[in-house]
Amino acid sequence: MQDDERAEVGGPRDFSQTWASYMLAEQRALVARAEGILAVALAQALPGESREELDRWAQDDRRLAKEGLVELMDEEGKTYHLHIDELEPEDLADRLRAERARSDWLVWRTEDRNEQVRAWRRERRSRTEPEP
Repeated sequence: MQDDERAEVGGPRDFSQTWASYMLAEQRALVARAEGILAVALAQALPGESREELDRWAQDDRRLAKEGLVELMDEEGKTYHLHIDELEPEDLADRLRAERARSDWLVWRTEDRNEQVRAWRRERRSRTEPEP
């Protein structure tokens, strides 16, 4: 590798390629949201959750995605939206913070639901197993 080639590694050209890849991933995620991926994730209400509220969240997410809006979260936890075409590299931390919060919440719901299923199965097994 020549010195001038090494100078390019990590330089502006690499950054613009990385940013273009990131924006492509954001666009794909926007399409998935517009197609209702959140509704699939929220298909089953957990005890204490309102089916109507989950449906409203899923509908709102689809509407926002169809409008091209992505969610961001500032350091204080306040959320806001920007059109995908307005995203700048400076928005990345807020965008990732919002995505992490959503992912964490969905993981928590999944773990909670899985624990409820395991408890239901244990209870069902204990009722069907003969006593010694």
